[in-house]
Amino acid sequence: MSEWHVRMRTIQIITIFLVWYLGFAINVHAMPAQVMIIRHAEKYEDRQKIHLNNWGLTRAKALSQFFQTDPRVLEYGVPAAIIAQQPGQKKRSVRCEETVEPLAQVLGRKVINRFAYGEVAKLVEWLQGSSEWDSKSVLICAQHLDIVPIAKALGVPNIRQVVWPHETYDRVWLIDFSSNGKVSSFRDIPQRLLFGDSFQVVSKSERSGTLGFSQTYQETSDGYAGNVPAITWKFGITAEVRGDFSRFDDDTVPVLRLGGFTFGYYATTLGKLRQNKDAEVKTNTVAGSGTMRYNYKALVNGIEQTYAWVTFAWDKEGLKAEFQAEVDESKVTPDLNMPVEFHLDRSEGMISGVASCYVALGDKRFHAPAGLPYRGIATRSKDSSNKKVYQAILTDENGVIVEKRYLPEL
Repeated sequence: MSEWHVRMRTIQIITIFLVWYLGFAINVHAMPAQVMIIRHAEKYEDRQKIHLNNWGLTRAKALSQFFQTDPRVLEYGVPAAIIAQQPGQKKRSVRCEETVEPLAQVLGRKVINRFAYGEVAKLVEWLQGSSEWDSKSVLICAQHLDIVPIAKALGVPNIRQVVWPHETYDRVWLIDFSSNGKVSSFRDIPQRLLFGDSFQVVSKSERSGTLGFSQTYQETSDGYAGNVPAITWKFGITAEVRGDFSRFDDDTVPVLRLGGFTFGYYATTLGKLRQNKDAEVKTNTVAGSGTMRYNYKALVNGIEQTYAWVTFAWDKEGLKAEFQAEVDESKVTPDLNMPVEFHLDRSEGMISGVASCYVALGDKRFHAPAGLPYRGIATRSKDSSNKKVYQAILTDENGVIVEKRYLPEL
């Protein structure tokens, strides 16, 4: 082969390589710089109503300003694309579209509503296959059951939260991507838009109740690649609220929430709990009092064991709600979320933060107005087997519960 042919062959190889590399680079950069996920705004308790309630319509308008002015969500400018899940054959709700429509109108964008509820894989595949949003931000509005699956499908690792809490409408998940399309950071931030939102300070002169909690978390790893850490945690919370709770019936719903833990949804009525094998409900309508206990159970070596429980007790004087858990995740896969989250890469020393808090019995609803502040100590060490051990011990800082204005349509 002549020298000329050798040179031409070399040029061809280099050209093919450059074309392949550029194509690969384009595909790698197809992901947006940031994906923001929100839940649709507030809805009616009546499942036949497919629209936002008045509170939700107010949040939708507030969100149109939030995504134009809040610096926390403007690192890559206003959303270049606004995606909202659309009604499907089984779920006819238009709440996602209604939530982002005010923002779309003011930005002159068209809401992308080509994906129905539950079509998580299709949505993520479409997003990953498009280079139109490269280096820009994209907003997704979804139903709460799809939010965690969407984040996981986008590549967010170690989401311990099983499902988005049922009564939560005021959070934004921010997922950042590096130049190679991999997740570089994940944040969960409060919107702080409406009365009672997470971390929103509400002044009230009268103490309506008190709340306290403590949590111990331990993570043990041998440090090898791919090893799944052994996780154990203990948690206890007690909320007490003064007042007359004597008016209740089988449609009354007890709710207790702190951070990632939530007991009680709008379908968890006292009537349904009476029929649940893991619950015990005792009421006295004449005295206006009652108690409820729910046990979280799992099979351990073929034997059913209780690893956590929540109780409510109420009468004409007040309400007391309590939750206790002791979980070894090497033996039990818990059917609940850890209240305050920690991971092995957390720094050691003094740590502090704020956890959302909410307690309710029927139409009486209470919350910690600014969230519940906590403080603790985190340490790193090695055990006798030379495994890495991370431990965090937290306590609250005298949480105060205030009464929240009750809106029947919520």
